[in-house]
Amino acid sequence: MAQNQRPVVGEIIDTFQSRLSKSVCEQIGSAQFTDLAIMIDEAIREEIASAADLVEDVARKLRENSRGPELGL
Repeated sequence: MAQNQRPVVGEIIDTFQSRLSKSVCEQIGSAQFTDLAIMIDEAIREEIASAADLVEDVARKLRENSRGPELGL
């Protein structure tokens, strides 16, 4: 898990746990909450990678469009 994502993932898990009863949390167990945290982290990473791909695509298109026609002088 990336350092900058840990607080967000922790907050999501904490919020989820707070919505469950104590007995349900105990039945789920810490291993499953850890698995959930890993799944959330992976989903965040996939979204970040997808966003980075989009930004790269836009940057490439901007570079292509910023090149004006050569005047051939």
